[in-house]
Amino acid sequence: MTAFRALPFAALSMFAQAASPVIALDVGHYNEKPGAMSARGQTELSFNQALEPIVADALKQHGATPIAIGLAGDMASLTARPRAAEAAGAKFFLSLHHDSTQAEFMQSWDWQGTQRQYSDHTSGFSIFVSRLNPQVATSLKCASAIGTALVAAGFHPNESHAEHIHGEYKEWADKAHGVYYFDKLVVLKSASMPAALLESGVIVNRDEELVLSKPETRQAIAKAVADGLASCGMIGTPAV
Repeated sequence: MTAFRALPFAALSMFAQAASPVIALDVGHYNEKPGAMSARGQTELSFNQALEPIVADALKQHGATPIAIGLAGDMASLTARPRAAEAAGAKFFLSLHHDSTQAEFMQSWDWQGTQRQYSDHTSGFSIFVSRLNPQVATSLKCASAIGTALVAAGFHPNESHAEHIHGEYKEWADKAHGVYYFDKLVVLKSASMPAALLESGVIVNRDEELVLSKPETRQAIAKAVADGLASCGMIGTPAV
């Protein structure tokens, strides 16, 4: 980790005029509340932490300056995350997550002598944007561009969030490319810059958990994120 990415966000403002464009990579969840638990007992936070540096490297290939927010797992405040991005002069805010499903679809299985919860009900990626974000049009444009790149790379959208069941009922923003409206997400509606939240895949799905753990899968997701942000004009294209 570079010294820049380890700095507290109060000190990040000095880098607002540094190498541009700055892209904020928000690592979803924190140590006390690490998010979903995978089918084999790994926390969502650990998946998010593993993905962030790979996405950061892909962004650097496009000449961008990525900053990690919440990478150490010690940032409990959701509103502090977009504030840190703003202090760093970020042009775009992307929150990195991995998905679960509704409790009614969960089942138990024995994994290495321990009972774990899993669900093979759904799979695939989802991207969320908030209409309460002040730059929702750009947020949606870039979310769709990332979704387009993910589909082109062989990933498929998770359609379960549009199901008419309790806890879902999300409205499609771009069904073909896996983008939903989720207006109340704090990190998105609180951001002053365009923002999106990426659920890279479903870690309670036993097969997808294994796929998402592979370095080549993380590399493919990272490349799609960078290609999407280049396509929507947030970052440049890699030098040839």
